[in-house]
Amino acid sequence: MGFFINIFMEMNSKIVLTGAKCTASFMERCIIYIGENASECVKTNAFLNLKKEALIKLISSDYFCLEEEDVWRCVLAWAKNHAGVTQPTAHWTEEERVRVCQQLAGVMSHVRLLLIDSQVFAEEVEPTGAVPMELSLERYRYAALQHSNKIPYSGAGGGSNGSVGFVTSNCNSMNETDKRLQPRLTVNMFPGSQILKNDKLHLQGVLNNWYGVTKQIWRLLYRASTHGFSPTAFHRYCDGVAPCFVICLGLHSEISGGFTDVAWSKTSRKGVYIHSERAFLFTISNKISETPLKFDVVKKPYAICYHPDCGPIFGAGADLLIANNCNTTKDSYSNLPHSYDGPGASYESLFGDYNFTITDYEVYTLASPFGAANMINSPSTSGSNPKSNSLTNSTNGLNPNISNSSSLANANALNTSNVINSGNNSTVGFAKAKYDRY
Repeated sequence: MGFFINIFMEMNSKIVLTGAKCTASFMERCIIYIGENASECVKTNAFLNLKKEALIKLISSDYFCLEEEDVWRCVLAWAKNHAGVTQPTAHWTEEERVRVCQQLAGVMSHVRLLLIDSQVFAEEVEPTGAVPMELSLERYRYAALQHSNKIPYSGAGGGSNGSVGFVTSNCNSMNETDKRLQPRLTVNMFPGSQILKNDKLHLQGVLNNWYGVTKQIWRLLYRASTHGFSPTAFHRYCDGVAPCFVICLGLHSEISGGFTDVAWSKTSRKGVYIHSERAFLFTISNKISETPLKFDVVKKPYAICYHPDCGPIFGAGADLLIANNCNTTKDSYSNLPHSYDGPGASYESLFGDYNFTITDYEVYTLASPFGAANMINSPSTSGSNPKSNSLTNSTNGLNPNISNSSSLANANALNTSNVINSGNNSTVGFAKAKYDRY
């Protein structure tokens, strides 16, 4: 990490001296990379030795992934290093205090002090003497108004990072566009993603908001461009694991996919539908809708489908089917709305057309803080299912049992009048669809 910070420092110096646009572009990528790995970056000597201009560029970014209290702490550590001060704040001499404050001059305005917890502000920030009196008074006024007249507001990116703050109608100088009130994306919640990164990083929070745990961390199970675009590769790495997010990148940079709280499970039959209470489809970046859209499962017995000749399948439409070699063909398709529905639902909602090409897709599951059973790294073996999801599901209030399944014929349009109920299983008859698909 220190290596990237050193490159960043060198690029920053070149920009100051030459104003080169190509250098500036490269430096922006460095800022994003360092920001995504901020928790490791701030521990390095390279960070402590940054020039002030470079530090300001880093901490001004919305993607410097730390809680604001920790942004303050790393800035203070930087200032103490440059001032040659090693003692805690309470033991500073007046001369040491002056030196630290000199280093912090011009930096404090880039720390979002209004977002720092009041107790932390009183115990750690204010005693340094680095906060101008007018800003300190504004901080306490904001805290008082926040307490007496709370109005929730969404943070940076329209609240998509999962953070919630408050503004007040009484405080005219503070509003949703005030950057000091906009929380940073504090955690890279889908680490390693090649789709939800850089300027798409904030979309991770949209998915977590829909999942219901705003700061849930996920673990990469499978990436088609790494593990292969075949259904065999998908099932090898993903069968038997739940919950899962399937995140797909379209040919025109659309980002859509699905969530399931139940696993794809191999059976002796060619294709099987699996019941889910919580599955949904989504689109979070496309040319059709300016805002993310979520489509809940409405025909729950047909939420997802296992088929050995296809990648992930959602719905009996199928509402979303990822085909073999989806990166080189247009065999993938969406017949939304069918088993999934919601405002804005149509076959164009996900990737702009009925048939489409998927350039890459990723599957993520929980990175459980309890070391749950779905944290197994090895792919599932042929004919067996070694990965258990029971602990993960039980700790998240999900039902790990598959309560309904349905046989899948070679047509994709479900004729609901032909459903014959038998115990917990539903054998399904089919009408011929316009497109002959699984």
